[in-house]
Amino acid sequence: MNSASQVTSQTEPDPDAIKMFVGQIPKNMDENDLQKMFEDYGPVYHLNVLRDKNTGQSKGCCFVTFYTRKAALDAQNALHNVKTMPMMHHPIQMKPADSEKRNGDLNVEERKLFVGMLSKKLNENDVRMMFAPFGTIEDCTVLRDATSTSKGCAFVTFASRVCAMNAIKGMHHSQTMEGCSSPLVVKIADTQKEKEQKKMQQVASNLFMQMSNLGALGPQYLAFLQQAAAAGNMGSGNFNMGNMGNALNAVGVQQLLAAAAAAGNNPASFPNAFNTQAQMQQNAAAAKQSEDGRIPGPDGANLFIYHLPQEFGDQDLMQMFMPFGNVVSAKVFIDKQTNLSKCFGFVSYDTPMSAQAAITSMNGFQIGMKRLKVQLKRPKNDKPY
Repeated sequence: MNSASQVTSQTEPDPDAIKMFVGQIPKNMDENDLQKMFEDYGPVYHLNVLRDKNTGQSKGCCFVTFYTRKAALDAQNALHNVKTMPMMHHPIQMKPADSEKRNGDLNVEERKLFVGMLSKKLNENDVRMMFAPFGTIEDCTVLRDATSTSKGCAFVTFASRVCAMNAIKGMHHSQTMEGCSSPLVVKIADTQKEKEQKKMQQVASNLFMQMSNLGALGPQYLAFLQQAAAAGNMGSGNFNMGNMGNALNAVGVQQLLAAAAAAGNNPASFPNAFNTQAQMQQNAAAAKQSEDGRIPGPDGANLFIYHLPQEFGDQDLMQMFMPFGNVVSAKVFIDKQTNLSKCFGFVSYDTPMSAQAAITSMNGFQIGMKRLKVQLKRPKNDKPY
């Protein structure tokens, strides 16, 4: 570790320097306090504490840029998920800022790995040691549930794509770890677009099964479904599960039947009625959405949804619960300090019947490695956090 008093003759940071976001720091620490702490790892070029615009109070997080990339990585290795500051309940979180621009070999999507079938006994330091032989590690995060228990998987981000590729070659299926049924999985992590596609396919599969179980639907309704799916396929006209997900997500079972009736059971006119019904519901829900999204419905029509995927937003939540009735509002709760989802949300319908239908169908519904928990909101649990 370097001396806190070190200086540098540089006037600008190195070209590959990293702007880091740091969370879980005490709100009583100002720029001077934090700079002294970070200078243990190298000279600091710039540091600013994020503050409330009205009160000027620290939000408990900051941005810091060192003159060198090495200093940033040294600080991250020593602090991230390792050191817990006085009066704080969780360890420091230190990662490259979202605004960090990466090009060429520095593209994070090409060097961020997903590690699955990992022993749940391993923490971040253990995983770092496993992958350290392959190169410099910028970030390592073990995925955990609400009780802080490992989910048996992690993300590891290397400083270069070459290191990431070598890690895949050296570690993928290299061993079967304690408590795991299959060999270790090491691959390039899914991009946001790929996550969205998988999420839509999972929701589509569930809704398709619901449609298949409705015995009242004759063969003519399958034709309606096929045309609706084709209408939502960017003009390609191909019927597949992804398109079915888009179509059913947008309208839902009840709205689908209503659209079919509006079309007069004429397959040729069904897509227009289908799309109109979907757009009307989405527009109505959007118009009622308040600034924080929490517009309540009548008693018995308001739900809390827990264990949402991290990448889910308000629109995703609304579309997923539209099949069961008219959604008055849908809101995913966001952590004000990190701007990340808290993985739970709030959905309101205009009738208690719709809320019960949603609970029956969606409570326990699996998305990825998570199972949704869907329950009625009661006055005593108005705030689940």
